[in-house]
Amino acid sequence: MKYLLLLTLLFFKCHSQAINENKINSDFTSATQAEIKNMNLNNYELVEFGKIRNEEALIGDLVSRMWQNFGKPNSVMFEGFDYYIKDNKTGIIFIYYFGASGPAYASDKKDIEKIKPRIQIFEEILDKSKNADCEIEVTNDFGVYLCGAKNGIPYDKQKQ
Repeated sequence: MKYLLLLTLLFFKCHSQAINENKINSDFTSATQAEIKNMNLNNYELVEFGKIRNEEALIGDLVSRMWQNFGKPNSVMFEGFDYYIKDNKTGIIFIYYFGASGPAYASDKKDIEKIKPRIQIFEEILDKSKNADCEIEVTNDFGVYLCGAKNGIPYDKQKQ
């Protein structure tokens, strides 16, 4: 019985460590629905474009890195997706979104200068993140695409 208890404890310890290794982020969390509801999006402006994505990168690469840290996007829209992210250090909520021009960040006008250095840290977290298995449907001028990752390999493919 002692050995069974010991094995059970070791299993849970190893399993919880594996889960925590995938989420390398503690500085940033998904904004709650209440926080999002209180946002005045009319005051939000572009902070900067995402540097994580080069022109050859797949949408699936970005959404799967975000999914690894924050789960499903807040919304999937024409040509992309968005996440509402709270910086736990400053308390500022910013939007990470992917649109026709690629990835970008927006925040309340009054917070832009405060959030810029934190976005650099956010980009480093994305760069180090693994690709989670996930999939979203993104519609653009060329049709509907399935974007995500399977077995850690990102993809964008036209829906049949």
